[in-house]
Amino acid sequence: KKRLDAEALRDSLLAVAGMLDRTLGGPPAPAKDDNVRRTLYATVERTKPDPTLALFDFPNPNTTSEQRMVSLGPMHRLYFLNSSFVAQQAHRVVDRLKPYSDEERFMQAHRILFARDATAAEIELGQEFLERNGNSWPLYIQVLLSSAEFSSVP
Repeated sequence: KKRLDAEALRDSLLAVAGMLDRTLGGPPAPAKDDNVRRTLYATVERTKPDPTLALFDFPNPNTTSEQRMVSLGPMHRLYFLNSSFVAQQAHRVVDRLKPYSDEERFMQAHRILFARDATAAEIELGQEFLERNGNSWPLYIQVLLSSAEFSSVP
């Protein structure tokens, strides 16, 4: 599997949350938590790179290179578990799941995030997670967002 680059990963988080603004063109804006435009339109500062994009191997705008470096490490997973941006998107995914019963929510969550149905084992694990964590759907969705399955392509 290949990990998504910084731009595709940020856009994917916004897309599953139902927030991605797909409007073409327009002025650039910093890739802050409240910016829902595609990352392609994010401001790139040469002297002060965006720390989140840099964490996910966004190229240094002061140099040229044949291809991007791709790193995998614990900092990536820690970002997903501690980021206010990821937590916001998790809450928005939960908002999309509200019309469904609990069991249907597991299926819909997997369809939205992974484009497939949840397995019986995944539903059981999800139910156990929710029981142990105060029925916190946002936390459960944040865990799913932090999975390699979400941030990688086959």
